[in-house]
Amino acid sequence: MTLNKTADIFSEDYNENYSISVFKITALWAFSESALGGILHALTIPLRGIFINAAAVLFISLIGLFSKSSKEILKSTLIVILIKALVSPHSPLTAYLAVSIQGLTGYLLFYNKNFFRLSALLLGIITLTFSGIQKIIVLTILFGNNLWKSIDIFLKQIANEFLSLGLHPDINYGFLLISIYVIVHIVAGVIVGLFAGSLPKKLEEYSEKIKTIKFDESYFESPKKDKERKKKSWLFHPTGIIIITILLAVLIFSYFNPYKSDIASVEIIIMLIRSIVLTVLWYALIAPLVRRMFQKFISGKKSLYAAEIDEVLNLFPHFKKIVRLTWKQSQSLKGLSRIKYFLSTTFYYLLLSK
Repeated sequence: MTLNKTADIFSEDYNENYSISVFKITALWAFSESALGGILHALTIPLRGIFINAAAVLFISLIGLFSKSSKEILKSTLIVILIKALVSPHSPLTAYLAVSIQGLTGYLLFYNKNFFRLSALLLGIITLTFSGIQKIIVLTILFGNNLWKSIDIFLKQIANEFLSLGLHPDINYGFLLISIYVIVHIVAGVIVGLFAGSLPKKLEEYSEKIKTIKFDESYFESPKKDKERKKKSWLFHPTGIIIITILLAVLIFSYFNPYKSDIASVEIIIMLIRSIVLTVLWYALIAPLVRRMFQKFISGKKSLYAAEIDEVLNLFPHFKKIVRLTWKQSQSLKGLSRIKYFLSTTFYYLLLSK
């Protein structure tokens, strides 16, 4: 096909009674877990964690819809984990745990397909809620409960000293911040769960629309190869930088105002030392040990699903082209409108493409 012709990645004779295989849905889920995060990062789309978890909800719901038995969700989960380990070997162990929990939850919820909408809604709420509390649990383990007390002090001082706001002294603003963060994830879970429950109807609508679509070949020029992303400690992630900055600010404040602060500077120093010690122990001792056990498990399963893994990986370049295409298509839109169009259109194009 020459550059002056249109790209025929979508079948012109797409069957009216569309057929979506569990294998393709599994491949898309694996693509989402292994590559979509990097693509969203490159496109500077915020709240990437919510979108990736939402995608998992949609793909698990679809596997539950199109599979003969919910046991296929467990098989798909294992294949996704294997591919994630191959494509993104530096992913944290908590990411594999999250995928495992998502798959197990989907297996249980879609055991009876008579309640598809309810199952999809519950999967969305459970998955996104777990995503929301996971980071909070990790931060509490690293710093202890005094972290939230420090954030509470920091917010009150910033408001009183610089913004001239009289915040109510009895309100725990650290806890309020946690609550807002979790509520955002729960609301996102409800939205994606309702959306997943409506997929059977929406797929029928989009299957008709996609039959008429043709694209210019220039959209599919090979992109420059991405540089390999190195694993970073949480200290160098935005969350880590913000937390350390807050703790240092509270430390300085408590040093110069020892009688006004509810937390002593020595407690903050202990928190910082605790986080550094736990981080060193994790990366130097615990993580390598757990990762070796995990790699041993992965090695034992690779040969069993070698054919499926190769087929899925062969689809990744095609998936990336579609993502680039829909992002270019959305360039006339701005802000949330562009993100909404990009994500929804990408999802259907990936699912229904040839």
